[in-house]
Amino acid sequence: MDERTISESFAKQLLRALYSLDKPIGKLDSLLPDLPPGPHDEVKTAIGDLMHVLLTDLMVPLYRLHPQLGSASEPGPWLGE
Repeated sequence: MDERTISESFAKQLLRALYSLDKPIGKLDSLLPDLPPGPHDEVKTAIGDLMHVLLTDLMVPLYRLHPQLGSASEPGPWLGE
């Protein structure tokens, strides 16, 4: 990502949208222990991959571009605004 292409304002919008996914993705994750082993392993892998991509490929780079916003584990007060 290039700071010139993602403004702080747009980064905040993206991060707010990503944080709004916490609850539905958490619900998906909570269903995983109920899946039997076997072909359902692909579902478990896909959900894990989704969580990984959102954090490492989207959120972390946005916070690196705009460290004043905090971090993925400790977003700044802007998130509550």
